[in-house]
Amino acid sequence: MSFVIVAISSLYIVSAIIVLSSKTNFQSVIWFGIVGSLSAIIMMIIGAPDVAMTQFSVGVALVLIVYIMALKKQRRVRLGIVEVPSMIEETPSGFRGLEWEIIQLVDEKEGYHLEPVKFSSKEEALVAIENHDIDLICGALTEDDVTGRTKGIPYLETSIFLCNGEEIDFVRLKHLSRNSLSPTPEFLRKSSYVFVVSTNSPDLEKDILEGLEFIRSSGNIEEIVGRYL
Repeated sequence: MSFVIVAISSLYIVSAIIVLSSKTNFQSVIWFGIVGSLSAIIMMIIGAPDVAMTQFSVGVALVLIVYIMALKKQRRVRLGIVEVPSMIEETPSGFRGLEWEIIQLVDEKEGYHLEPVKFSSKEEALVAIENHDIDLICGALTEDDVTGRTKGIPYLETSIFLCNGEEIDFVRLKHLSRNSLSPTPEFLRKSSYVFVVSTNSPDLEKDILEGLEFIRSSGNIEEIVGRYL
């Protein structure tokens, strides 16, 4: 019996450490539930079934429900989307693309409630973010697209080309080439792809920067880029 209590107590300590070190809020909540369950098991073993049942019903079930509901009510992020092949586009099974996967990874870490809003052009999306109708824009925007009331969060280097009298980025040039339009590009300058946020959303900017740093340190961003570009 004492061995069982020691073993469960050890699991309790390990679970508590995981709660504190979890990378996402959702993981912390789940492991918190495991800690509560282990507490109830210990109480049951030492002969306090009534306390154990209270712990299960209130300390585990009710608390988990409240925490999960609170997570679902976390910050709503209205995500402006300008569809660009390979970067972000809607398919029958949902959105896909390099930028979508990056945002999903950031979302997993920060626990946002994403609300996609589609736009037909980046100009339309930029007007919307300046009017505070959306919080964030994805769609192969570059540093050149950042306006005075927005801020660009760079995540990937690119190049700007002059093609048929129009300045285009690498991804759009690649898409033209795939469509057999035989563009004759002229290199203009280096730039970076950015996620565009409003200057009134410093907390969102901070969260995305931290999320990108986490993704880079884990090596995921290179894997995603290799898959789409």
